[in-house]
Amino acid sequence: MSEAEGLQSTSAATNGGWGALARAKAMKAKLRDGKPVFGAWLSLNDPAAAEILARTGFDFLLIDMEHGPWDLVTLQHTLMGFNGTDTVPVVRVPWNDHVRIKQVLDMGVEGIMAPMVRTVEECRDLVRACRYPPVGARGFGPRRASNYYRNVEDYVAAANEALFVMPQIEDIATLDVLDEFLAVPGIDAVAIGPNDLSGTTGLFRQHQHPTNKGALDIIIAKAKKAGVPVSLGINTKPADQRALIERGVLILTTTSDLELLAAGSRQSLEANRQAIA
Repeated sequence: MSEAEGLQSTSAATNGGWGALARAKAMKAKLRDGKPVFGAWLSLNDPAAAEILARTGFDFLLIDMEHGPWDLVTLQHTLMGFNGTDTVPVVRVPWNDHVRIKQVLDMGVEGIMAPMVRTVEECRDLVRACRYPPVGARGFGPRRASNYYRNVEDYVAAANEALFVMPQIEDIATLDVLDEFLAVPGIDAVAIGPNDLSGTTGLFRQHQHPTNKGALDIIIAKAKKAGVPVSLGINTKPADQRALIERGVLILTTTSDLELLAAGSRQSLEANRQAIA
């Protein structure tokens, strides 16, 4: 390889191509060491929002394709906002669907969060969708993920180990098989969905009800015992973080683009009105 070719390869690796898998590996290493990682939700599909948050220093951003107005084109544009940063783009796909998972991974997404993963078999299906054969069944075509095939062999060699996989537990019935669910090889963490989970108990959004609170406590305790990091799937406050980390909730979302925009604009307006009152 010539010096010019080496420089070109290095530049590609540090700007969102195949080499960016190092970001996911680094985040997974932190979690294995029992260290917390901090992130934020990304719901606005303007690439500038991703660029602003990714350059803040978060370990990861959760791109919410389940509830946000995303399509594949806007997702690809958004991923470019992560170029040159150490922030891992994790996508919550609309559903645990191997076709959509394949498409977003091929764009260079480094982590998958799948909603409403209810059974052990659905959890195994998620892992298979994220892994190349022989351990999985992911279809081959990592265009942007492999730096447009410039580094395809390096990407394929790293992808199965590097990609971050996190099923979301949102059905009370999953607690019946929770030990086996947490033991599925290939998951890196589990997320909880407190709102949808409460809907399956018949106590929608009654988060302090003993049934709903108890379900969360069971998931967190069993996951910690199994060595599986937990995300609550909701934003948590600075005052709560230390206690959550001690319980095994190591994947912490602190804010969102929508929250920052809505709260920040309101605070600014109120402060200025009070200043002239």
